[in-house]
Amino acid sequence: MATRDGAGTLPNVLEAYCRLTPPPGGWRLLVVDNGSTDLTATLLANYTPRLPLRRLHEAEAGKNRALNRALENALAMPGNGGDLFIFTDDDAAPEPDWLLQWQACADAHPDDSVFGGAIVPDWAEAPPSWLLPLIPTGLTYGLTSPSLPDGPVFPGLVWGANMAIRRRVFEDGHRFDLCIGPNGADYAMGSETELTRRLATLGYRARFCRAPQVAHHIRPHQVRIDYILQKARRFGRGKFRQELPGRFAECRGVPRWMLLRYLLELASWTGAALRGDAGRKFRHRWELAFLRGYFHEAWRGVPRAGARVLVTSYSGELGGMELRMAQEVRYLQQAGHTSMLALRRFDGLVEWTQRLAREQIIAAEFSPPPFFESDWRWRQWRLRRAQWLAADRLRTFGADLVHVAMCWTHYGASMLWLARHCGVPAVISVHNAFPAPGHTDWHDQLLNQAFGGVRGIYAVSESAMAHFLAAYRPYILASTRLAVIPNGVDVERFRPSAAARTLARQRLQLPRQALVIGTVARLSAQKRPHLMINLLALLREQFPELHLVLAGSGPLEAELRTQAERMGLLPWITFTGFVEAVHELMPALDLHLLMSRNEGFGIATIEAMACGIPAIATDVPGSADILRNSRAGLLVPADDLQAAAATVVQLLADPARRAVMGRHGREEAELRYSHAVIGRQVRAFYEGLL
Repeated sequence: MATRDGAGTLPNVLEAYCRLTPPPGGWRLLVVDNGSTDLTATLLANYTPRLPLRRLHEAEAGKNRALNRALENALAMPGNGGDLFIFTDDDAAPEPDWLLQWQACADAHPDDSVFGGAIVPDWAEAPPSWLLPLIPTGLTYGLTSPSLPDGPVFPGLVWGANMAIRRRVFEDGHRFDLCIGPNGADYAMGSETELTRRLATLGYRARFCRAPQVAHHIRPHQVRIDYILQKARRFGRGKFRQELPGRFAECRGVPRWMLLRYLLELASWTGAALRGDAGRKFRHRWELAFLRGYFHEAWRGVPRAGARVLVTSYSGELGGMELRMAQEVRYLQQAGHTSMLALRRFDGLVEWTQRLAREQIIAAEFSPPPFFESDWRWRQWRLRRAQWLAADRLRTFGADLVHVAMCWTHYGASMLWLARHCGVPAVISVHNAFPAPGHTDWHDQLLNQAFGGVRGIYAVSESAMAHFLAAYRPYILASTRLAVIPNGVDVERFRPSAAARTLARQRLQLPRQALVIGTVARLSAQKRPHLMINLLALLREQFPELHLVLAGSGPLEAELRTQAERMGLLPWITFTGFVEAVHELMPALDLHLLMSRNEGFGIATIEAMACGIPAIATDVPGSADILRNSRAGLLVPADDLQAAAATVVQLLADPARRAVMGRHGREEAELRYSHAVIGRQVRAFYEGLL
């Protein structure tokens, strides 16, 4: 708890602490006196004999600075990563079972790291009956109704008067942002929500638990109109601090639609005033105050930190490259940069962007004319449209650097040229080992222009880099940074687990003791999923109870179902469709296979390795980069299904060998492909380029 001149409310709050039922493991209370000039110090000293209280001092004004001081002190105490650090305010009185309820919530949800509890009002004076329906009580008073259901929650709705975060989050180095929150003067709101939203981008899950409850004391002046409008303005300032630019067209750093909304709110306020409608007039005043706070921060506030990186590609479906692009955004955000995705529309884009939004990752639609990638006859017209229309759209993102992910031949070259045309430097990531495309004089001219702005290139494998250089070396500047950075895997989510194996098989309705092979891949020609069905037919001669899982979606799904039905194998094959939570499916397998005709880097292969599942893949570039010198799996000939079947038979018949390979796979995943390892490589690649 941080307090500054809190002697007016602290007695009631500390008395409530004296009535707390202690949890079995005990508890401690750290109160940081943030430069108080009233009787706060004396008050805290008087309660020290009655409470496990330690009083700390932070002379420099700032609530977040004070909380960070408390964190350093708390982390110096013995503890484990699962312990709860509970945050509250000097005007929030807890219920007697508060700590017990927090412990029960944390014990019941060990995979969650950020928790919000119920916050009810303690009115010093009853508010006017007309007021509460017109204002957002959460933003204004930090209230969270205990009538809300328990469950996952948007992290921006976890309020600081009743918030718990596991110790391990802060052991990982995360702290409160000193540029936001109460500081003894006018300030931008968002002290705690900036942290909780940032943690969400890093994968820490948030949950609401209604049982731990505090009563937030609301003083008489806090129901006055001037106070409420001041909070609206501060909320607007904080909103700007937490926004990512470029999602909408901007004017002087403000989305154009906001400027239009301001004019509409002003007109509506005028109309309400003329009609004498006090309620609507106040509501429009609140909106105007919020917008003025946003504009103030955009035009005269603290600039957004870090560089702005736009991650984009010529993308046609949701697959491994797109997931890797989203991870790139996470790596950049962890490094303090503002980053977002800009993608062409494809099936499933809207649903995926909604899921990303829960992590505060913005994915905007951006479809410049593909003059490199599409119909040759219309290339000149598409180029002109890109110059006239798409260039303005790219500029609105305000990017300092454009990251173009290239999945095949020219796919992404239009975006690369457009970045150069707009004067924005670029980097390239190469996600496949593709053949050299043919280049005409027209291509040569544009590629020379496009690569003139490329500061760095990394490929996901040595093979992918070799193929890319064979195609584009003449255009690459000598100063361009080159690197190989493989894809990564979340080794905390993808891990060996007997319980996860049982649960995965239950979800897929697979027999608990059956042998199961599978592949996690798009159902497309590149991945050759039809070979998996042919392979199943061969293997069932020796393993009649063998099951196959095809996890993925794609254009071949209907054709594959027909093939399976024709061969009489449909009862033994599970088609899952697109799977977002691959870590919940992968443990069901005994072997993971990837029968691709070509690969840049098989993400599913390292996901299997992280789960302790042996991996088999065709001996093609990309997959060979992972498995050639690995003890975690085997390579099979790309065009010899009988040889592949013989290899799989040997492994299915030898569970001890599979177990050894699984252990090696887990070790390799942790040492070579964890997000911690790959994140360091990505940040090193960008160092000096931004």
